[in-house]
Formats: sequence, C-alpha cells, structure tokens
Amino acid sequence: MSSDPVEDILKSDFDALADRLTRDRFAERILFKLGARQRARLGVVAFAGGIGAAFAASQFTGFVSALAPALGNAAPEMASAGLSPHLLAALMLAGALTATALVLRQDF
Repeated sequence: MSSDPVEDILKSDFDALADRLTRDRFAERILFKLGARQRARLGVVAFAGGIGAAFAASQFTGFVSALAPALGNAAPEMASAGLSPHLLAALMLAGALTATALVLRQDF
C-alpha cells in the first residue's frame, strides 16, 4: 500500500470512474440505435410479405381453376401419382415464396 493519502484518493477516484464507465453500456446503446433502421426495414418487409401472401391466398382458387384444364390434358400417370391442380398451385406459390426468401436473405 502506498503511504501517500493523495495517491489513495486518486486511486479511489480512478477506480470509481472506471467502474462507472464499465456500467455505462455506451457501445450497446449505439449498436441498438444503429440496428433500429434494419429492424424497421425488416418489419416493413414482413408486413408487405404478409399483405402479399393474403392477396395470393385470395387468388388461389382462381389459380387452381386456371391450372385445371392444363392438367386435364396431362398423362394419366401424373393424375394417378396424385398431381392435382391444388398441389401444383401450392408448389408454384411455394417456389415464389422461396425465391422471395432468397432475395431477402441477400438484403439482410
């Protein structure tokens, strides 16, 4: 231990200051603020995707009825394998969803 009281006072002051700075969380607050724009963008994209999915779901029956004549001319093996207009429409919409997810993955 040092015998000088001034050194003891300075050491305690520096320790108190260092302790206050470690509890400041400045970096975490700045990173949170910087990430706010990305979180807002992700929210907007998710909302737009939900609206798009709702519109796609509302058009599903029309999409199925448009595919039905094309499958009517298909080979009988395809029909016996369980390929229906509903399944084909669902697969096409799943492909569109996958393509959208791949584009969004590059964006974020």
